[in-house]
Amino acid sequence: MYKLRLKHELRNSTLIRYKNLAALMAALQLAVGLPTALQATDLEPTSERPSGKCQVVQLQLSEGLRFEGKNRDVQPPQTVHLAFRDETLVNWWFVDHGWEAMHQHGGTVKLDDDGVHGELNLRIYDVRGTLQLVADLSFEVARKADRFDGSVEAKVVGVVERSWKATANGAFVEAADAFADEASWPSFAGPRGTLSTAPNGPQLVDDLSKSRPLWRSEASVPVSYGNAADDRYPHRAAGCRFGGGSSSPVYADGVVYIAYYKPNMDIAPVSPGPWADKWFGESLQEYARQNSLIREEVKAIEDHWRKIGDDVIVAMDARTGETMWRTTWPQRVYNLQTHKHRGTFGVPLVAGGKVFYPNFANGLEVMDAKTGKPLWEFPKFKGPPETRFRPSGPPSQSPLLFGDILLWSIGDTTFGLSADTGDVLWENKNKQGYRDHNLREVTLDDRRFALVAGHRHQSPSRVRLIDPAGGKTVWTEEVGLLGVYEGMFANTLAVTGDKLVAFQAHVPKPDPKTNRINKADVTHHIHAWRISTSGIEHLWQDSHLPPDEGPHLAIGDGVIYAVGRQLVRCLDLQTGKVLGEIKKDEFPHPTGSPHGDAPGSNPLLIVAGDKLILSPEGQHGKHGFVLFDADPSKLTLYGNQEQK
Repeated sequence: MYKLRLKHELRNSTLIRYKNLAALMAALQLAVGLPTALQATDLEPTSERPSGKCQVVQLQLSEGLRFEGKNRDVQPPQTVHLAFRDETLVNWWFVDHGWEAMHQHGGTVKLDDDGVHGELNLRIYDVRGTLQLVADLSFEVARKADRFDGSVEAKVVGVVERSWKATANGAFVEAADAFADEASWPSFAGPRGTLSTAPNGPQLVDDLSKSRPLWRSEASVPVSYGNAADDRYPHRAAGCRFGGGSSSPVYADGVVYIAYYKPNMDIAPVSPGPWADKWFGESLQEYARQNSLIREEVKAIEDHWRKIGDDVIVAMDARTGETMWRTTWPQRVYNLQTHKHRGTFGVPLVAGGKVFYPNFANGLEVMDAKTGKPLWEFPKFKGPPETRFRPSGPPSQSPLLFGDILLWSIGDTTFGLSADTGDVLWENKNKQGYRDHNLREVTLDDRRFALVAGHRHQSPSRVRLIDPAGGKTVWTEEVGLLGVYEGMFANTLAVTGDKLVAFQAHVPKPDPKTNRINKADVTHHIHAWRISTSGIEHLWQDSHLPPDEGPHLAIGDGVIYAVGRQLVRCLDLQTGKVLGEIKKDEFPHPTGSPHGDAPGSNPLLIVAGDKLILSPEGQHGKHGFVLFDADPSKLTLYGNQEQK
């Protein structure tokens, strides 16, 4: 009744009454722990489908925004893309601009029959979010049919102070070729659940220096925490803006899907304690005055402290990057803004005409794949999540779909849900205290089963085979401590054929005097088991493979590719024999890479046909990837180029 009355008041109140009501709700929040401002907005999910014709103009500038040389006195040519819906600028990007971040804070650029005209006002930052340049660009580019010729006047102030006039010529960007059906990557682990492409999948280029950018998404997507602000240094948000637990992108039927969360603007910023007071109120305004911050930058710092976030799922055309639909689920998750995260972010599963997204609160949000229309969520939404404890996210990146039954685990229970309605069809509860269930599919005797690996912190893991038709447990067995000793779990196992391959921590006995484990004596190994309908049989184990916070593995063509600290190791799936290895001192690293000499800090491996894709650094904002020959007897680098 109170909620209905509140909505009535908000619809009919004056601005003064609204302010009084907001003050009342703030007082109630302090008194009884309600979310700040009991939401005046509708918490139902909404879906948007942008209208208007989308066109991208690619211009070659004779002098760009990259400055080189000791005195930064050289400005090489540069490519800029300007994306428009009808006549309105909706996106822009500079190729190889040489800076860590650029944000627009003003502009009047338009596209019409005469060409491209107007200003673009940018603020440019370094890796820590510190302002380096203010750049004002004025476009006067004439159009003749689909060609563009003209000039751009530029003025920059900051670490470089200069004005110049560059020539600009180019054309509309043509849509890329349609993705092949074999390119499908419908969930985190890909079409085979092993971070490998489908057989006879698309071929990648051999030399990344010959690759070219085709498009940038129309939607702005926060991707990682590498350089994000943290409670220790929230001021970085001024340049880095917010991170948002982004999923990896997935692809199906000509559409790329990605999900993330963003701060909810109806929830007021909340200070975590007196130590953070300097980033609130007048103290923040004083910091802004001393550092000449503009309103957008101050607001980004304020947004860092909003503890509730909205889930956003975006579908984009795989040929152009333009947004097809965007669906928002308000106030569903904790808004974690941090430099480092030790948990998991969910990744959509696209199957059966639907998008199933496991969010940071370990719930499911389901949409129509073509329209983005919200269909159902599980569990039913009962209000914003509690914010006392920082969550770690779902233990499994993506759910599993068996016909019309969707499998998902929350806490100690695995659920079989109706894919159409979200109704619970069955529950399979683990009674031994195991939680954080990781889901993988296995086919045995032409029947599909769910292999559910249950984790209990620093205790041996249990796996069980579940028949998805009715949710009955076929068998359950203990297999040792899966994952790594500190608890990372989701990226460290895979199922291929009838085999489970996983990292396992070997823990020494505790010191009899202190009853404590010496972490330096914990070793990590890759193990393999054979799965059948009657149980699980251990096959082999590998020697110690030092982990690096979040190690993981990929499997392709009978070879296991594992990455750890400063090491890539290839193992024979059947025997565990080492087939090839790249050690730190042997690592063929590309010239000029910003990374170290070998993989570290959450690296990533993907097998794509005859190539091995390695991202050697996934944590500190220097994300890139290199290509290797996947032949374990070679493991040679393709070219000498890293794509960043």
